Amino acid sequence: IHSCSLLHPSKHVYPDMPKDNDTSTKIQKNSLLRAHRQMIRLRKMDTILHNAQRQGRISFYMTCHGEESIHIGSASALSPQDHVFAQYREAGILMWRGFTLEQFCNQCFSNDLDLGRGRQMPVHYGCRALNYHTISSPLGTQLTQAVGAAYKLKLDYMASSSSSDNPKEAAIAIAYFGEGAASTIDFHSACNFASTIQTPMIFFCRNNGYA
Repeated sequence: IHSCSLLHPSKHVYPDMPKDNDTSTKIQKNSLLRAHRQMIRLRKMDTILHNAQRQGRISFYMTCHGEESIHIGSASALSPQDHVFAQYREAGILMWRGFTLEQFCNQCFSNDLDLGRGRQMPVHYGCRALNYHTISSPLGTQLTQAVGAAYKLKLDYMASSSSSDNPKEAAIAIAYFGEGAASTIDFHSACNFASTIQTPMIFFCRNNGYA
């Protein structure tokens, strides 16, 4: 399979990494090794579930091939309390946060163990416990939803900071979308509102050339 260029063929991190033995360096290397494992796991899961779709075992599937690193890299920079509004090709963010292979399969096969009880199309993942909002099919709809969620997070943080000695931890919302969704009215509306009301959020556009 295609491998992600995070590690040397020797299975060690690249030589430009710090060579001292302090704790922060060890944590950094452990994070890189975990990231590499997750990217390979995502690629293998994609291959298996895509083959299952081609065999008619599940009705719908979209792969993340070639985009694994943007999932894991961005997910590792987020905090658990940050809210994620994704599209179809961001399964890696859920995987990084602890969504299991069994949970992915339950959702794609729409069985009774699926968190949504099989009411959603395959790859329309969602997990309240991991602050990953359920994917909706129309392109761009998650953008305005993310702005609204970010505004609520901002208001909650402001309220807790002014009325409590132990304020809430700051959180953001992040919206993932492709370059095609950037042509929708939702994108322009979301950017306008985010700028006007100064919401704590990230617009993450992945230009994979599909549009």
